[in-house]
Amino acid sequence: MSCLQFGSFGKWAGLLFPVLILVQGCEPRGPVELSSGAVECAQCHMTIVDPRFAAQVHTDKGRVVFFDSIECALRFVGQNRTRVRTVYLRSFGGPPRWIEASEARIARWAGFRSPMGGNLAAFESELEARQWFESNQVAPQAFEIRQWADFVG
Repeated sequence: MSCLQFGSFGKWAGLLFPVLILVQGCEPRGPVELSSGAVECAQCHMTIVDPRFAAQVHTDKGRVVFFDSIECALRFVGQNRTRVRTVYLRSFGGPPRWIEASEARIARWAGFRSPMGGNLAAFESELEARQWFESNQVAPQAFEIRQWADFVG
């Protein structure tokens, strides 16, 4: 029995299958770059001015939401925990790149001057963070390095 003998179901299935593939393919599979225009923080509604502190959340519905700081992303995640699929943080050290929050190390140092005043910045590893602080001659007692899980509980 061929698929063509299934009557109207076969016709609909033949039409819907490619549409479902296209819709599923529209969801981002990784971090999305900030557009070149003004991007507004979904939490505080300030324009993202310094992308070194930016964050993005991918929701369970495939939506990508941007934030001007890790602090704003943390607030959003706390309020929408069940809707969050993935969180990416912009790397402060080294070349600009997005890091999955669960693997990032977050440093707190008053000298960061992040947009919301929490003074948090993301690094790919603890080693990268320590090297950045050392190269900028920041005393070890002046900063702390933690994991994402320490902030979201």
